[in-house]
Amino acid sequence: MRPTVLVTGGSGGIGAATCLLLAGRGHDVWLTYAGDADGARRTAADCRALGAEAEVSQLDQRDPAAIELLLRRVEQEWGRLNVLVNNAGTCPYTEWEAITVEEWDSVMETNARGTFLTIRAAMPLMRATGGDRSIVNVASLAGQIGGLSTSAHYAASKAAVLALTRSFARRLAPEGIRVNAVSPGPVATGLIFPLGDAARGKLAGSVPLGRLGRAEEVAHAIALLATSAAGFTTGATYDVNGGLRME
Repeated sequence: MRPTVLVTGGSGGIGAATCLLLAGRGHDVWLTYAGDADGARRTAADCRALGAEAEVSQLDQRDPAAIELLLRRVEQEWGRLNVLVNNAGTCPYTEWEAITVEEWDSVMETNARGTFLTIRAAMPLMRATGGDRSIVNVASLAGQIGGLSTSAHYAASKAAVLALTRSFARRLAPEGIRVNAVSPGPVATGLIFPLGDAARGKLAGSVPLGRLGRAEEVAHAIALLATSAAGFTTGATYDVNGGLRME
């Protein structure tokens, strides 16, 4: 029986790369998307071409009822869940003085609360699945060192994801469920396109390796933590940042 993985935010970028990598390594994939239905369908089709079963669901990470419904569907249709990758997130670029309460809440609800609620909703099924089980949360370098002046809320939300990772790792380790985080630096995905060419070039120039990362490079870190190859690793943060933070 093939292991299964649920990847939130799988329509493009790091999420899509993760779906394809794990599908190629023998996982069946269930992916979610917020607005890019075409991208999600392409990802699923590419997974199927690799021999995987692939399912797609639209999901608003801010909606607790929708998260609960998704996990019930996974349980009803698959009956098991070996890996959960919490990748879905949002990063509007707004100067900190101009961030409204509504925008702050939306970012925190999507990135931080959504991660918490998805893990909690997945627990009954992951506990029943048994064997090697893993949760990988996609955080950010911004959550470790602070974000740009236009992404203070994003940085705060990703710092919360790192704290949640450690909290769940301690709680679930006795049950054999590992919880880790991957913390990307600047990666050439749709998340940073709104910055513009000049800002992206400046950002790439600040990286010791001299370039932006690729989604596939982050996906390889996620895939490592997702499988038994990292069976003695929990509560860890895997940095994929080109040397911007060395610790």
